[in-house]
Amino acid sequence: MIAILESVGVFLTGLVARLGVFILMLAVLVVPALVAALAIRAVARRRERALGLRKVAGLVFRPDVHYAPNHTWLRRRGGALEVGVDDLAARLLPSVSAVELPSPGTVVAKGETIAVLHGGGRAISIPAPVAGAIAGVNAAALRDPAIVKRDGYDRGWLVVVTPADQSFSELPRGEVAEGWLRRESARWNRFLEERLGFAAADGGELVAPAPWLVGEESWKALTAEFLKG
Repeated sequence: MIAILESVGVFLTGLVARLGVFILMLAVLVVPALVAALAIRAVARRRERALGLRKVAGLVFRPDVHYAPNHTWLRRRGGALEVGVDDLAARLLPSVSAVELPSPGTVVAKGETIAVLHGGGRAISIPAPVAGAIAGVNAAALRDPAIVKRDGYDRGWLVVVTPADQSFSELPRGEVAEGWLRRESARWNRFLEERLGFAAADGGELVAPAPWLVGEESWKALTAEFLKG
């Protein structure tokens, strides 16, 4: 009996020791990753607060930029304009896996393509919200296309345009842009319900159907409706 109890004691001691080592290794691996994730999240939230980002009718909204009818946004950068896509345009793709941008110096007319975004087996062409010359492109978006959806109102900008005139100053921003975006969200849901048969969620939350659930003709209709200049 004593021998049996000694054997059980040795077994339990070994088991506890192994469990302790496992917990220690788990802590060594998991705790730093958790701390890093929390730190990244905290930094992201601070950046969002600094930019004034908030949800409007299910869409992320930045109040200090101009919004164009084709769902691009514009922000002054010296004498030029930084251009990106707003949250509604980003909803047209489930992800962005590749970005095509023009060469600096390219002259574009309003409505001409200034970027092509690829993702989910689809591609969307982004029209220029203003006429002008391409002064620069976002190399970060070329290296990491996902940044266009992940941080579309800041580091996920697409191009910098030197405008041909100052007509962009008439585009809405602030409260006027917020009201416009609310109406666009409602129009998006109506379009999907009436034309494509997708029902909006309770409370009017924006519907974002996967591209592969939408037929080719419906996809063309959707992009033409919301990306037109």
